[in-house]
Amino acid sequence: MRVVALLALLVATAHADDSKLRKEDVPLQPKAALRGKNKLCCGYPLAEDLGFALRFYWLVLEADYDDPASGAAPKSGRGATIADNSWVEIYTPEGFFMQRVPERLAWALRLEGSGLMRDGRIINYTGKCPYGYGTCFEQLDEHEHPFGRGAGVRPLVPFKSVAVDPRLVPIGEPIYIPEFDGLVLPDGSIHDGCVRADDTGGGIKRRKMDFFVVTYGNFRFLLDELANVSWITPHIEAPRCEYMRDQD
Repeated sequence: MRVVALLALLVATAHADDSKLRKEDVPLQPKAALRGKNKLCCGYPLAEDLGFALRFYWLVLEADYDDPASGAAPKSGRGATIADNSWVEIYTPEGFFMQRVPERLAWALRLEGSGLMRDGRIINYTGKCPYGYGTCFEQLDEHEHPFGRGAGVRPLVPFKSVAVDPRLVPIGEPIYIPEFDGLVLPDGSIHDGCVRADDTGGGIKRRKMDFFVVTYGNFRFLLDELANVSWITPHIEAPRCEYMRDQD
């Protein structure tokens, strides 16, 4: 019954938000071929073949914004139109001053959610506030959340965490993505197709899934490996991915 209820929620047509990829000059494929080994082997598909829009997010690195001309920092969205010499102050929700940063960096932190500062601090978006830039952040425990925090207190896991619409996919649910099965990762290891719903986001609506890839550089690497695939076929209750289910 649980599976039937989940699938019933997915009858609406997906409309991909392609703004981020388009502004990174990434050509979108309409419906690319499946790359998985066997798309029928694992669990229940949440939609028809290639029915979910695939997008990406990462940990913002302060060091990437040291040299605006380097190309290391993303150029998507409003960040591309902000002057290089524009600086802002960011605060905690309690009104404590955190740091003065380039506005392009502050904008990226708000968009991606988490960032690694040059001094080693991991900071996380907490929402709008009346101080400084108008968006507040908090410092995370680097041992508990070395790559940022997802929904609730869930730590983000490199190449394993995805952001979902929790009305469709429960937080903590393991997911098998055949298009990821066999994907070569930046460190040379091979992805097994298993991810987990660890996060949400304001732009994650209906049939859309954001894949946490740690850095912007990894994002550019994976675009080549995925041959610009921008649609995926997530499956739930896949036996091969049960190892990723939370242990009580």
